[in-house]
Amino acid sequence: MSILRVLTIDDEVLALRRLKLLLQTIAQVDHVGEANSCREALSKIDSLKPDAVLLDIKMRDGSGFDVVEAIGQRPDGPAVIFVTAFDEFAVQAFDSAVADYLLKPVERDRLTRALDRVHRRHKLLDAEQRVDELHQIVRALRAARQGDHAYESEFWLKSSGGLVRVPVDTIESVSSEDEYIAIHTASGSHLMRGSIRQFSERVEPGLFVRIHRRWLVKQTAIAELRTRALSSAEIILRSGQRLPAGRVYLKELRRTVQGVVGQSGTRV
Repeated sequence: MSILRVLTIDDEVLALRRLKLLLQTIAQVDHVGEANSCREALSKIDSLKPDAVLLDIKMRDGSGFDVVEAIGQRPDGPAVIFVTAFDEFAVQAFDSAVADYLLKPVERDRLTRALDRVHRRHKLLDAEQRVDELHQIVRALRAARQGDHAYESEFWLKSSGGLVRVPVDTIESVSSEDEYIAIHTASGSHLMRGSIRQFSERVEPGLFVRIHRRWLVKQTAIAELRTRALSSAEIILRSGQRLPAGRVYLKELRRTVQGVVGQSGTRV
């Protein structure tokens, strides 16, 4: 097993000291440094390039959210283990996401298990998946604090040059491609692991409509619903692209399209 390089981040001196002592007792772990602020954390993540960070949520110059959002935009960001004093409701948010968490005061056995999990996942996941997980973490934690569901406003997807930001409002359609989905915009298409159903759960309801078992389309991108013989139909997008409309989705699709008639010039 390779050595796991760990950076600790907390604005409490005693908490950093405790984590350092615990890490020194765990095999195959190298404590590469520590930071006591968000700003210092980002600087040391850049310079030390740890495999994982132990990150406190409440910092004196911001929050752990700020750190996660910053490293979530980098293709080589470290795995995150939160160190938290959050209540039970927020802990449920951690459990629903892919993050691990440690409740203060941190216990050695729990820390060891969390690091083992990071080590295993780091070998299995590619850069795109790790970035996606970080965004899922932030969404779940913000929702727990706000008492509401937080939907994605953007996706960071793999491209030939690394990762590219794709705002949800630029997405015209989504298609199923085996174990992936293809996200289509006016400027191009990008692959992302997952299914159409999983994508639908991550964006605000009502933005997209299912037109086929393989296609999801933004409502405002629809220019025309054209019905053909034998109850078959097709959707024509404002871009001119033609897509098949499945028979099982046709009733709901008609209702959706009729609801935007007069607002966007859609033809039924």
